[in-house]
Amino acid sequence: MTGLDPDSCYQAVLTRDPRFDGIFFVGVSTTRIYCRTVCSARMPQKKNCTFYGSAAAAEQAGFRPCLLCRPELAPGQAPIDAPERLATAVARRIEEGTFTQQRFGQLAEELGVSERHLRRVVQQAFGVSPIELLQTHRLLLAKRLLTDTALPMADVAYASGFSSLRRFNALFRERYRLNPSQLRQAKAPTPAPQHVVCELAYRPPLD
Repeated sequence: MTGLDPDSCYQAVLTRDPRFDGIFFVGVSTTRIYCRTVCSARMPQKKNCTFYGSAAAAEQAGFRPCLLCRPELAPGQAPIDAPERLATAVARRIEEGTFTQQRFGQLAEELGVSERHLRRVVQQAFGVSPIELLQTHRLLLAKRLLTDTALPMADVAYASGFSSLRRFNALFRERYRLNPSQLRQAKAPTPAPQHVVCELAYRPPLD
C-alpha cells in the first residue's frame, strides 16, 4: 500500500482508532517492533514511527511483530482489504494455504496475466513480493501456533507451510532474531492436542 500520510497515521495511533486496525501498521525504530493501531503499549514518539500498509512490508523493513497486540490477529489482514483484484487473488490463495512458490506461474496463467505483471501488482499493493508475503503469512501463523497451542515444534513448522523444520527455524531466527522455542512460554509438558482452536478476527458490520 502506498500513499500513507504520516500525520494521519500517527493521529490514528495516538487515538488507538480501531477503524484503522489492520489497514496499516506502525514500526517503532527504538524497539524494532511493529504494532497495530490499537496496541496498548506505551505510545511511541512520532519521530520514531514509520508506517506500512502490510505486516509483510513492516517485516521486510526489519521490524518484529509485537507480542502484545499480535499483528497476526488484525482483521485488516483479510484479503478483502487489498485494493487490486489480482493482489486480492494472491492474498486469498495464501490464506487458503494453496499458494506455493512453485505454483506462482500457474496462478498467473489461471488469472490470465503474465507472471511479471502479477508480481508487479502484488508489489504495488503490499510493498513486498509474493514470496515475501507468503513467508510473512507462514511466520505469523507459526507464531500463533507457538503461542496458543502445545503442538510440537515440527508440527508447527509443517502446519504453517514450511517444507522442513530447518528452514522454519532459520527463517524464524532471521526475521524475529530469536528461536521459536524462546517465544513459547515455559509450561509443564502436556500431550499434543488432537485439534487446534483458533480465533477469527473480524471488522463490523460483519459478524
